[in-house]
Parts: sequence; C-alpha cells; structure tokens
Amino acid sequence: MRALSLFVAVALDVLLASADDIKRAKVHARDVCIDCHTNVSSPGGGGARGIWWTDKCTKLAAVTAMPLQCADLDVPLDYTQPGLENLTLTLVKVAAVNRPVKGSIIFNPGGPGGSGIQTVIANARSWLTLTGGHYNLLGFDPRGVNNTLPYSCNMPGGACKTLSPASPLANASDVAIGQRFAASNIRSSRCLNRTGDVGRLLGTAFVVRDMVQIIDALNEDGLLRYYGYSWGTLLGATFAAMYPERVDKMVLDGNVNVHEYYSGWEIQSPINMDDTYDAIFSGCVATPTVCPLAELYSTAKQMQSVVDDFLVALKYNPVPYISSQGLQTATYGKVKTAIVLALYSPSNWPQLAQGFIEMLSWNFTGFFDVASSWYAGPDDGDDDLSAAITCGEQAFRADSVQDLKPLLDAITASSRFGGLDFGTDNAFACSTWRQEAKEVYSGDFRVKTHFPVLFIGNTYDPVTPLASALNTSAGFEESVVLQHNGYGHTSIAQPSLCTAKVIRAYFNDSNLPPPGEICQPELPLYSENIGIGDWTGLSNRTTAGAAVIQSNVDDGLTLLTAVSEIAAATSPRYRKHGLRLP
Repeated sequence: MRALSLFVAVALDVLLASADDIKRAKVHARDVCIDCHTNVSSPGGGGARGIWWTDKCTKLAAVTAMPLQCADLDVPLDYTQPGLENLTLTLVKVAAVNRPVKGSIIFNPGGPGGSGIQTVIANARSWLTLTGGHYNLLGFDPRGVNNTLPYSCNMPGGACKTLSPASPLANASDVAIGQRFAASNIRSSRCLNRTGDVGRLLGTAFVVRDMVQIIDALNEDGLLRYYGYSWGTLLGATFAAMYPERVDKMVLDGNVNVHEYYSGWEIQSPINMDDTYDAIFSGCVATPTVCPLAELYSTAKQMQSVVDDFLVALKYNPVPYISSQGLQTATYGKVKTAIVLALYSPSNWPQLAQGFIEMLSWNFTGFFDVASSWYAGPDDGDDDLSAAITCGEQAFRADSVQDLKPLLDAITASSRFGGLDFGTDNAFACSTWRQEAKEVYSGDFRVKTHFPVLFIGNTYDPVTPLASALNTSAGFEESVVLQHNGYGHTSIAQPSLCTAKVIRAYFNDSNLPPPGEICQPELPLYSENIGIGDWTGLSNRTTAGAAVIQSNVDDGLTLLTAVSEIAAATSPRYRKHGLRLP
C-alpha cells in the first residue's frame, strides 16, 4: 500500500507540476533518501586537516593481493556554502613499492559513475607496474558513486520504474524519437521528486574541489598526479583548467571533447564507431582460422550486409528466447546494444563472431550466452547517476522534439551505425533535465599547467575518438597527444608495449613522447587467445614478442601483463561515455 501511495504521489507530481514548479522544488540533502546510509554530517567547514590512514578496511569488503590502507576525509558538502554540512569521502591507498616515493596518483575509471576505490583495489599490482612503483595509488568514489552521497531516482521496491515507459533506441521505429523524449522527460521529473537538491551537488566542479581537498590533506607538495579514463578525462581536464598551477603528472586516456560536453552539443563522440564496427568484419575475413563467421561468408561486405539486414528485421520481428532469468525478448535495441558494447574491446570479437552465427540461426539463447561475457544487461541506477552528473552541467535544453531535432540530425550524421541510436543518449537525457549543478565550470581550456599533460587517443575508439584528444589538447600548452593505433575504448583495449613504456617514462622520468608519436598494439585483430600472464609466449605468434620486458616491481609482472589485467578487470560500463544500456 505504501509503495502504491508513493507511486500515485509522484505520478501526480509528474502530470500536474509545471516546469517552473519543478525548478522551484527544494529538498535539503540530509532530508533526501532517508532510507539510505549516506555519509553527510553537520556542522563543519570541510578543510584539509591531514589524513589518518588505517589498514583496518573491513567496511570496504576489499580483496586485494597488495596491502591496503583506507581513511575518511571530510570535505564541504556544498562549496557554495562551505560552512554548513560536510561530506565524508572514503579513500583507499596502496603504498609505493620502490624508493624514492614520488607522491600519490589518483585514479578515475570514467563513467560517470565508476568507482576509483574499486579501480585501485582491483588493479593495484598492475598500476604499480605500469607507473613504475614509485607512486602511492589513491582511489576515491566521486559524488553519487556508492556511499559518496548516493543518488537514485527509484522508489523503495522499485515502484518508480513503472513511471518510465519502454525507451527504445532512437532508430528502432518511426515513433522511437518521441518515445525517448517523453521517457527522458518523465525521468527528469522522477529524479527531481525523488532526490531534490542532491542532484545539484554532484557536478564535476565540486568533484574537482574535492580532489583539491584530498591533495592538500596528503601533505605532499600540493600537486596532483592523476590518471583518468573516458569521463575521467573530463574530470582531469576540468581540474587542469581550474587549477593549472597544481597539475604535476596527468594522463588522460580515451578523451571526451570538453568543449562539446559542457555545451551539450556532443557530436564528435561516435565519429569512429563506423570504422570500428567495419573492422569486426574485415578482421574476421583476414583471419578465418580464428573467426568462424568467415566460413560462411567470403567477403567483409557480404558478412556485414547480412548482419545489418538481420538487425533491421528485428525492428519488426522481436524474437522470444529462454535465458537463465526466464522468458526474454530479443529486440533490435537489446541486440544492437550488445554489439556496440563488444566494440569496446577487440578481445570480444571472436566471441561476437560466434554470437552472430547463433543470431543468424535465430538462436538468441546462444547469442546472449556468448554476449554475457561483456554485456551484463540494464542498470537503471547507473543511468540515473550518469544523467545527474552530465545533465546537471550541460547547457543545452529543449522544450520539444522539434527543438531537439537539429542536434539529433548532427549526431546522426556522425555515424551511420551508432549516431542516432547511441550518440544521442545525452541529448535525450539532458534536454529536459531539471537539476542544475550548483557550480559549473564556465572558463576556457587554454592554460599552461605546472607540468604538461599527456593525452592518449585510440585511432579507432568507438566513443572517445582521437579527434577529441586533439581538440582538448590544443588548449593545454606543451601537452602531447600519443596516438595509440588500436581499436576499442581507451588504450588498454588493445595493449601496446610502446604505449605502456610511454606511460611509465612519463611518471618515472618526466619524459613526454615527441609530438606525432604513434604506438602500435602488440596483437592484430582476431589473434589467438593469449591468457593474462602469458605474454612471454607471444614471440611464438608475433614478432612483437621480442619486445616484452620485465618490470622492476618486486612481483615481476610484465608491462603487457599489467595492461591486460587492467583491461580484464575494468567493466565497459565504467568506461563508457554517451552510451545507454536499455
């Protein structure tokens, strides 16, 4: 009965409240989500007072082979009113293993919504190898992630989910665009009613200020060392623009176009998706011994045409299938999303080719069994948080589908395969968003940092293209863009010893690669499976094996093994940008 009452109350709010009414709605952060265990305290001023580390990290339920320390740090909940409540950040640290210790590197895996804590816990040995072992590894969960000011638009028991109609991919039918716009409008109202002012406290500028509090409390030299993937590059670039004099080492890998992001006109994100998708088929034909689909089709064009035609057929003919969760429906959106997520890492492509064989035989149980290794299904909470962070600081808004159409047309033109379906996620979500971040960085990105920033961009990244790294880098004096000539999302998707050496030299020796440097991946597409930790056997299969080197870190991991382990432990969900998971 209580869930029904909540449903009716919010439904009436959605139906009856005007946009101005919604904008005026104010709920103090400590009055929101009272059934959640949030870490807000009052009063206090935040302020850096040093960090007390402990090895008793039982509340993290962490499993790691490296000694782990943790600590809590109070920061202002609202930097526009810093004397009121505090927010407690939980920090984790893995100590450097080599001397001298050169400081601490903060990590962010992207999202937005990825956990810096889990990134460090899961990949500590590998990061020590890749960065040379002279730095402490530091992670924290940004606002909205896990216990750091939790953000969820769902009601207790999931009652709110019934408020959102099915939201298909925008190219799924001739009415899908209107359905997506309506669903986004409903979610905007739902999130405001459920979370109040919490959504205004999650913005990137506030997270930047949290990072300043952290580096001040570390009592090192007051400078930031940072490694960010995907949306983490937006966080890093914003920090560098706000505090250029406080940037020591900063690696930004898989870059968001910061100018487009803050404007809300994100057109560039999917410009390499077509090339990446095409490579699934050209790579298959080039290596038929490891791609079973090549036994059925002799050319990449033929192979791709059959798959594309099948996807179109699914728009009109969804197929029921049995999964471990019971009876399911294979739709155009669900299948295409699984394919797009496979683009994130070429290591998925041999399995995807097998999945295509199952799909073309109308065996969707088999297709989704194969895809389960990279496609975990929907997660409404992650999507809500991503919308809250992104939309709260993007400028673009639309009152109708007609107002949104010029932006949709521009994004659609950027990729035939994924522009309208996947490049428009933020356009829909943010066009009607009603929770504006209390602080949005509005300056430019033309600065000279204390030490130059290292940008890394893949030649064929489906969602954060090389062009975005070049565009953002152009404003940062003396910064360098390393071109990683591989496929997938970020440089870890197709490991390169050359790229790993550049990263290590940057952190260890303060060396930047020469402008225009291009690094090649170690393995071609559709290579035979090589297990993590088995790179020393690479020389039997490719000439790149001769270049494998041993790390100086005590546990003896190779650089390539380190990168491979990071890739294996990193969920696509936490490295995505501009993708929806229906």
